Amino acid sequence: MRTPSITLGIAVIVATMAIVAARAPEHRAASVTAIASEARLPGAVVVASKPTLKEIVDLIVGEQGSSAEQARIAAMLRKKTNDAALAERIARALVNEGKKANVGATLLAGILMVENPDLVPRATSSVGARGLMQVMPFHAGKWGCESNDLFDIESNICHGVRVLADNLKHSRNLPTALLKYNGCVRGTNTPDCHRYARIVYRYAQRSAVGPDGKVTASTPFSTKSE
Repeated sequence: MRTPSITLGIAVIVATMAIVAARAPEHRAASVTAIASEARLPGAVVVASKPTLKEIVDLIVGEQGSSAEQARIAAMLRKKTNDAALAERIARALVNEGKKANVGATLLAGILMVENPDLVPRATSSVGARGLMQVMPFHAGKWGCESNDLFDIESNICHGVRVLADNLKHSRNLPTALLKYNGCVRGTNTPDCHRYARIVYRYAQRSAVGPDGKVTASTPFSTKSE
């Protein structure tokens, strides 16, 4: 009577083994796929996000601000020369170099107007200072400008701006930095040079006034005597 039971048991075992054998390739394939997924390096995902409203406004206002500042300075310079192209070129260089050195273009315009009121790019002073911003020759080629020609408009302004920026970095205040730029350290190089900063302020304030007579830009200083 045990024979049917044994036969039935053997049949169950055989059936189970068959099922396991049938599932084994599927299981191995799944395992290989899982391993491959784990071994695969993550791909680079580029997410293109829409710019925020603030980013758009900053971009547009920034461009307009530079253009407006350049236009104001050019308008002031045209009062000193009949060469409109020269005025535009100087104004553009002042704005561009001012941005690079983080120095306000209105301040730079004030310095240039005091140093070279007739806007003569090849002007040379009695002590040898050259160009629009009256840069001394020993500065040529020392400030990372594209050219060391101090009679070139862009190069001269580049040198002048970077000399001023260095003075600002090593001075206790703006008037002192301006006096250093003028060479008025001990008050002997230029007659009444102690008035230099005040005169620069005055010209800078003029460059901040638009064609309609309204002040459209602020300057980081007052026109009061120090």
